[in-house]
Amino acid sequence: MSTPSSVPEPPRSQQPADRGSRPPAPLTMHPGSAPPLQDLDPPRRLPPTDPAAVLPEEYLVDSRRALLRTLVRACWAPALILWGLWLCLVVLYVLGAAPTYWALSLLAALGSPHALRQAMVVTGFSSGGLLLAVIAVPLLATALSLLLLSLSAALVGRVRPREHLSETSFQRSVAQRAALPLIAPAHGTIALLVLAVICRAPLHWRALSAGALSMLAIGIGLTLLAGLALRRWYSAPRVLHCPAPAALETAAMIGPHEERPGAAHRLLAQDRRHLPPADDDLGPGAGLRALTVTGRAWMRFVVPAGLALAWLVFALTDVVVLFGRIAETSAWQQSSPSALPWQLLAVAVPLGGITVCALAIAPLVALRLARPHRRRVTDQRTYRSWSDRVQVNPWEGAVATWTGTLHAGIALTAVIVLGLALGLGGVLTAVGWVWLVLDVLVLVPLIGLAGTWAMRHHLRYVIYGPAGRYMRRRTPTALVAPLLGTREERAQDPVVIAEIRRRREATASEHDLRPLVAAPDAGVPGVPSGSDAGTGAGRQATGDPLALPDFGAQGGPSAGSARQRGSGHAVPTSTTELREP
Repeated sequence: MSTPSSVPEPPRSQQPADRGSRPPAPLTMHPGSAPPLQDLDPPRRLPPTDPAAVLPEEYLVDSRRALLRTLVRACWAPALILWGLWLCLVVLYVLGAAPTYWALSLLAALGSPHALRQAMVVTGFSSGGLLLAVIAVPLLATALSLLLLSLSAALVGRVRPREHLSETSFQRSVAQRAALPLIAPAHGTIALLVLAVICRAPLHWRALSAGALSMLAIGIGLTLLAGLALRRWYSAPRVLHCPAPAALETAAMIGPHEERPGAAHRLLAQDRRHLPPADDDLGPGAGLRALTVTGRAWMRFVVPAGLALAWLVFALTDVVVLFGRIAETSAWQQSSPSALPWQLLAVAVPLGGITVCALAIAPLVALRLARPHRRRVTDQRTYRSWSDRVQVNPWEGAVATWTGTLHAGIALTAVIVLGLALGLGGVLTAVGWVWLVLDVLVLVPLIGLAGTWAMRHHLRYVIYGPAGRYMRRRTPTALVAPLLGTREERAQDPVVIAEIRRRREATASEHDLRPLVAAPDAGVPGVPSGSDAGTGAGRQATGDPLALPDFGAQGGPSAGSARQRGSGHAVPTSTTELREP
């Protein structure tokens, strides 16, 4: 289904006025089914949502404490995932000292139990320490990770649904924030381990040898898979008890007629970030955003392939190194494992920094290279299908293509420079040649594909920033949970009460009752002031927004006499007075 992300938006008073704007298009609109939109004004930035002014009914959860209770009740599955992850990481650390030797020892232990004990002695482990590490480390690390559930609740509670372009984007953000604190200790541990090995810390990994690098690749891959499993478990429907995007799409298509508009508004909002922009001269913030979306694309295409290749190459290298040492000397156990040469680190670190900067600048260069395609744009609306979008906006397709080409060229240049530097330094081994060939044949095309994918899906984010700066999606909730307290406590906040009064005044029509809040001596026409105002004026003085003057209705006979003395047309108190001349 080819559908544009231009569905009805919040009230027109909250939307930027686009020149040549048209009524919102239906979800099934295709290019050519509605008049094109061209030469649109730059989108107007909306003021950020004030969390203190959110009304009680606009919270999705009663409080952060209630959200934390939901996360804790569902933490049994994450606990099992994290326990299994930490157990695998401990085993990989033990095997990383000599993976091939451990494998051969395990095979030999089937016939001789002493082979396994000899392997532990050779690699520097003891049976008691190894048993303690396998039992204690996963339990302690899992408990530490689960203690961070309060941080997960705090991160999820800050999500603002109305500032997300679609319900899918909002629920993805909830899942990512819920899982991030739980998986962060594992990523941090791996990074500290690599840093400690480079700094020659007294560990069982004496260097970043081929065996250690192969186990490291497996560990990183398992950590990424565990993070994906945590995000799937802590999904928004499970955590916030909200309908899934698929259910909203079904309701928008075939649900009851009175529910279809609300489901459509909640499912997808109109993207106000029109392309091409009026000015393509962007600042450094665009480069940082481009680097962010490029990193996301790498996690989808480049990182999985790189980890698989790393495990394959380094595992085979460890096998070759082991059997080569066995053939050369009988005392191979005492020799140091082959490690990455220091020349490689000395060249790769600065070259990697330059490459990252070039990747960040590449989308900005692509904007300039795609300028000739501006005049070919026939419709600036955002269509969900890429084929429909590029049909009416060739400029966007040119930017994505140029970005992918530049990224591939930058990566290829970096590989060539690295190979030349290692060759001139005399440290380019057979493994290095294998890596250079795999980089050129596999990773460089994937890097180009990742750059193109990133611009196809996130070019508007690179140019304009988050979609929430320019639109508000029609959802019943503005914030997941109160920053402080509960809904009931927020309802008593003076800021919230003032916001309720402001919204009532903004939505009141000409014939609605408006608040009458006047000072006792303000002299409102037709209303007594001071002590003569009676009970009604007393209510006005107290600030009741809906209090009206009683005109002496509860003032007793004295109030009626005062009216008769002050006016010749007093309100009669009985039908007898009406008959009197």
